[in-house]
Amino acid sequence: MSYRSWDPNAIGSIVPPFAGGAGGGGGGGLTSVNTGNELWVDAVFGNDGTALVDRFDLPWLTIGAALGASASGDVVMVRPGTYAETGLTVPAGVSLIGQGGFDSTTVGSAAVAAHVLTLSDGAYLQGFSIKVPTTAAFAGVTHSVGTAVIYDLDFQGDGAAGAGDGVYKTGAGKIVGGNIRCSVGGATSLLRVDAAVLALDDVHVPQGPGPIANVIFTEGTGRFQGQGINVGNTNVVDALHVAGTSTCIIYSPNFFNIPIGAHIAADGVSVTTVGGRIDATLASLFVDPALTGVGTKISVSGTTVQPLFSFPASAISAMDLNASFHQEPTTTRDAESRVVGADLVTGFPELGSGVSVGEGSPYSDGMVVLTTDGTAGAGSDGAAFVDVSTIAKSKDASTFGFQGLTAGHSVLWCTNRVDSSSVPLKHWGLEINQVVAAVLGGGSFIWEIQTAANTWTEVGVLAVSVADQYRYANNIFLRAASTETLRPGIDDSTPWASTTINGTLGYWMRYRIATTITTGPTWERFRLIPSHTATNSRGQITARGLAQWRSELFGVGNLWGEVTGGGAKDADVPVGLGAAPLGWTSKIKKGELDAAGDSISFQFQLPDGLDTSFPLTFDLTYSLDGASPVTVAPDVILSVLVLGVGGVRIADSGGAIVPVARAGTAAETFISKAATAVTVATDTGAVTDRPLRMSFGPYPISEYYQGDSVIMRIELDTGGTPTQDLIIWTLVVSGVRFTVGGVL
Repeated sequence: MSYRSWDPNAIGSIVPPFAGGAGGGGGGGLTSVNTGNELWVDAVFGNDGTALVDRFDLPWLTIGAALGASASGDVVMVRPGTYAETGLTVPAGVSLIGQGGFDSTTVGSAAVAAHVLTLSDGAYLQGFSIKVPTTAAFAGVTHSVGTAVIYDLDFQGDGAAGAGDGVYKTGAGKIVGGNIRCSVGGATSLLRVDAAVLALDDVHVPQGPGPIANVIFTEGTGRFQGQGINVGNTNVVDALHVAGTSTCIIYSPNFFNIPIGAHIAADGVSVTTVGGRIDATLASLFVDPALTGVGTKISVSGTTVQPLFSFPASAISAMDLNASFHQEPTTTRDAESRVVGADLVTGFPELGSGVSVGEGSPYSDGMVVLTTDGTAGAGSDGAAFVDVSTIAKSKDASTFGFQGLTAGHSVLWCTNRVDSSSVPLKHWGLEINQVVAAVLGGGSFIWEIQTAANTWTEVGVLAVSVADQYRYANNIFLRAASTETLRPGIDDSTPWASTTINGTLGYWMRYRIATTITTGPTWERFRLIPSHTATNSRGQITARGLAQWRSELFGVGNLWGEVTGGGAKDADVPVGLGAAPLGWTSKIKKGELDAAGDSISFQFQLPDGLDTSFPLTFDLTYSLDGASPVTVAPDVILSVLVLGVGGVRIADSGGAIVPVARAGTAAETFISKAATAVTVATDTGAVTDRPLRMSFGPYPISEYYQGDSVIMRIELDTGGTPTQDLIIWTLVVSGVRFTVGGVL
């Protein structure tokens, strides 16, 4: 293709075309112009009989004549005006360009039964308003062979009930392009494809006169690919109408003020939208009632859409539907991010993926971490604070630890983040990345929360590995190269005050050295734990913070273990009114204690999934048998003994990540320690022959493991006044669970 210099002074009234063969307009000065070859068309000064190639001053009068004189590689430049021509064919390799753009150059006529422009292979079309034929099966632009390019076009219907189409892609090959508009309706479809590919960016259908049944209509085996499709015309019925076995892929749709966003009119179609927004007034997705859904694939990813779905239930369950979208609030719905349809899958065999649901995953933004000298104690925050927050937030080989190894050295932390009312946020433990393990050498740690200024209260703690959900009881900081969650036994009812330490107001938590250790642990990163339920990369489920739940761990009734010399006997209690089946006598085996010192026993093991940082509680349902009213309450003693069991998997004292079985010789003997006894008074008043409840606890278990044994004894200490017999119906043991079972 050759170029030449153009002198604007040679022909004063002629405007230069485009630089480089792809743009319209031009100004004064020296301009390089594509000249191989250029054919000009002028609706006022042109003459088909005298026009010559490469002569600005001798243009054609009609587009058809200029196209007929063109050859591959030529550019036909059309000056502003109206060209009521139809049945035009742009030859292979020819560019047809409206010099003034679609605002000033119009081609076609609506009231004809013909295509306005047919594009050949390699044809290029730009800068026109194109009339849409009113006759069905005809279009403003059509193409069937090879590749054609269209840009900067405005399609105009008759403003009434026109039946033609704007662009009709059929046959083989593809049309590509962009900046397509429709300013006047009166068409069946603005963009129609029944075979091959129609790929367009930046399609705009603003409010305007005249109906448009479909903005995008795919049928047959056609494929539409689009980006930035903007439809906001109330005269549109379907923004997207999909039929045949066609495919439609749209990035960033923007559909609003229209009745239907996507209309599925056939089985076996494929529709994908990514991003954007659909604000339909009747249905965001409409599936024809007669469809089965077989073979249909619909994927919606990240599109903001109201779930206005209309479909037959059998069809929607049969199709491959995968929708992940944001739903904005209305008067009837809350804002939500939704995932519907196909199974949600994270990860694959070579690489697992985790999920956190609730208040988010562990975080370090806003976290404050301090270390102290050896003066920290139950009544002291410590001194010589060193702020290690920056180091503690990063996972880049920067490490930190205690200032010293003797009792009183501590590490404390909080978050300075606040809620919408500017109240400091609480958190529910730590996730730690540890690089060097502690060596206790007989030393120990204590975990505390601050309940008032310079007042610290001990709480239980449970260590759990993130990667494998191994449980280590309260054996913290003993494993190198590990990532663990450290869970304190607190909830939202635990006394915990927000106080200021070293200039930061927050809910402070810490661990301190209780007795001197040999080697201190080294950490690479801390992260605070919000309330959430997480699934790790192995698919193991765990709840943290307030996402954990209180649970009945074990319940027993009607059959009790005897204590040697306990004196318990069977209880016979009339229940109900009248003869059976309206009433009967319940027998509770060994459930009646009728003298001071009478007792029964029970035992169970700590179940899987238990958060041992929280204590156990015991609820006893009982009744009193004696004269009424009771003026002095009988006393009941609950004795509890927890024993480590041989064979239970516990933290490896050698620092290995995988727990090991407790040796039989390391199991506690039945007489190795005393039980803990708790005395509780029963009710008084007219309470005989009524079901009553008393509670015992809390009983701490943070040093024990799931599978360890709990042995209990219930004793009538005093019979009260008047003397009562104690009948024990049920005993319920409750605790806090953080997961649903043990580790495989």
